[in-house]
Amino acid sequence: MLVGSVRAQDTLAATTRDTINVYTAPGLQSDVVGQLPAATIVNVEGRNDLAQWMLVDIGEMRGWVVSGSMSLDEGVNLWDVPIVESQTPITYTPPLNLPSSDPTVLAEYQRLQAAPLLDNMDTSEVRAIFERGQQLGMRANVFTRVGDSNTTSGGFLNPIGMRGDFCDFGAYSYLQETVDFFSVPPQEGERNSFDSFSVAAVNGLSTAGAMDPFWADAEVCQSNESPLACEYRLVQPSIALIMLGLMDVEYYEADESRDFMRAIMDFSIEQGVIPVWTTFPVLADNDEGHPSWERSLYFNAAILDVVEEYQTPLINLWAGVQLLPDNGIGPDRVHLAQVVGEFCSFTGSEQRIGGTLRNLLTLQALDMLRRNVLSN
Repeated sequence: MLVGSVRAQDTLAATTRDTINVYTAPGLQSDVVGQLPAATIVNVEGRNDLAQWMLVDIGEMRGWVVSGSMSLDEGVNLWDVPIVESQTPITYTPPLNLPSSDPTVLAEYQRLQAAPLLDNMDTSEVRAIFERGQQLGMRANVFTRVGDSNTTSGGFLNPIGMRGDFCDFGAYSYLQETVDFFSVPPQEGERNSFDSFSVAAVNGLSTAGAMDPFWADAEVCQSNESPLACEYRLVQPSIALIMLGLMDVEYYEADESRDFMRAIMDFSIEQGVIPVWTTFPVLADNDEGHPSWERSLYFNAAILDVVEEYQTPLINLWAGVQLLPDNGIGPDRVHLAQVVGEFCSFTGSEQRIGGTLRNLLTLQALDMLRRNVLSN
C-alpha cells in the first residue's frame, strides 16, 4: 500500500527522506506493512532502545521505520523520544543460500543473529573497571582502537574527528554530544580519539598478536611491551574498541582464540580500560580465497562467550550486517564495505554499507557508555 503525504497533528513529527518501507516490528526481517513516499510527515510515537527505529503513525498506517530514513523536526532530540516495546516478535530464519546446512552451524548462526546489537553497556563490572581506571589515571574522554586492517582503515571513525563537514548524523544528531566529549587530544599532535593513531591497530593483527611484543612498534614501545600494553601506556584511555578475528580464523582454533581474548580482557581490566568487543562479519560463502564463513561463526560465538563471562560491552556488528548487500563486505570480498563521502552519513547509508553501520554502532556504544558510566 502506498500512502500519500499526510500532515501530522502531533507536535512530535518526522518527515521521510525518500520512499521507505514501514515494518511490523523494528527489524528489516519483519513483515512490511506498506510504503511511505518521500516528504511524508508522520507522528512519532516512540523509538526502540537503540534509537535505530521509530514507531510512526499517519492514521492510515502505523508501524516501524528506520530512524536514518527520517528527518526530525528542528529541536527534537531522538534520544529524548520515549522508548516503546514492539508488540510483534521478530523471528530469525536463516536464508536458504547459506553455505552450510549443518544443525550445529545453524545453531551458532541463530545465536549470533539473536544476540543484541549493543549489550552490557551499564553493568556493575563495567562501572568497576571505569572506577579502577580513574584511580590509575586513565582519561574518561579518551578511547583507543585495537584491531586489524578493518580497524586501520581510514574510513573507521577518522572522518568523524576530521576538520570539515564530513558527516551527516541526520536523526542521530544527539550523538554530537559524544563526539564533543571525546574531542580532546589523546596524544600530542592529535585532535581527538576519532582521528588518532593506535599502535594496537595493525594490519594482520590477531588476538594473540595484541599481547605479543613482536607486533609492537619499536619506535614508541618499550622492550618486551605488547601493542596493547604500549597503547594503554601512551594514551591512557578509558575505553578500547576491539575487533579481532579475521586472522584467528586462518591460524587458530576457536578455543585458542577464546584464551587469547581472556588474556586481553584480564589485562584491560587490570589497567582500568573498558574492553568493547565487536563481532566481525565474514561473507556467507566458502570461497577458497576468503576466510571460512563456517569457522568464523565459532570465533564470533567465542566473543559472545567471553563478553558474557566478563559482563563487558558488545557491539554485535555481525548481526547488524546480515541484511546488508553482501553482508556488509566490500568488493575485495574480505573487508567491510566503505564508500567515500558516506563514512558517517547516517541518513540511510548505514542500511547499505557495512563500514558506515560499524561507525554508527560504535558511536552509539560510546554514547551509551558516556551517558551511563563515564559521565557519572
